[in-house]
Amino acid sequence: MNQSTGRGTGTPPRDPTPPIVKAAGLALAAAVLFTAEVVFVKLLANTVPVTTIMLARSAGQILYVAPLLARRGTILLRTSRPFLHLARGLFSLICWGLYYWSFQRLDLATATVLSFTSVMFVTALAGPVLGEIVRWRRWSATIVGFLGVVLVARPLEMRLDPAIGIALLSALFGSGIVLTTKKLSATERTETILLYIGVVTFLGSLPVAVPFLTVPEPWQAFWLALMAVTGPAGMHLWINAFRLADATVVSPLGYTRLIFSTIAGVVLFNETPDRWMAAGAVLIVGSALYITLREAKVARHGR
Repeated sequence: MNQSTGRGTGTPPRDPTPPIVKAAGLALAAAVLFTAEVVFVKLLANTVPVTTIMLARSAGQILYVAPLLARRGTILLRTSRPFLHLARGLFSLICWGLYYWSFQRLDLATATVLSFTSVMFVTALAGPVLGEIVRWRRWSATIVGFLGVVLVARPLEMRLDPAIGIALLSALFGSGIVLTTKKLSATERTETILLYIGVVTFLGSLPVAVPFLTVPEPWQAFWLALMAVTGPAGMHLWINAFRLADATVVSPLGYTRLIFSTIAGVVLFNETPDRWMAAGAVLIVGSALYITLREAKVARHGR
């Protein structure tokens, strides 16, 4: 009998799929879910307040972690860094609010490419916050990326949209999420981090959402529920992808969100990216991709 199949040996057959292929599949699926999340947000534009969307998203985060809390009990609540968890949750709360607001007012492709600038803000803040040495290559890539932002803003056409500023502010707080997560991940469980994100964002969004809460129409409730599910599900797949493969494999696949958001914008909202957005996207995505790969390479050599 051929024992390589696992039959008759009492052991299950081995999965022939290489981990790197699984990681790529999870990363692409996460990119699709993250795109779907903002599509649902855009479908709710001008009908549901952003504060309600934030409350639904934070409730979805808690519901995602609830089964883990039920299985593992109060161990997930144990932490030696409560104030850092609070900061991490507040960064998420503010980032989500600005992020969703910008996606309701900008083309999907434009808002998506501006969200990638968080990588550049991380480079700018890594020195003073984390004590990292940021060398000239990453600084050069950061400058190139922000030149891409200038192109997206269409300065020669005098069409500076305030929503672009909001999108960049969201990316700035997004960098705060990255930096605090890096600090927390050194000592805290992933499940604990996710739990406190849900708790802080829910408690933070509740007082600003309650004054504007109304009974949603069935179609609004449907989009809200899907948005609340796709966000945490995308995060779950993204984290699992990094467990299976190196960051140099997983991180670049995150930029496929630009492809998915462009397609969704054209098909669902009749959006057509112009030459300014296309040129800026090349610089921003290229810069963010270089910084991501460079950081992964330095971390690998450090190990």
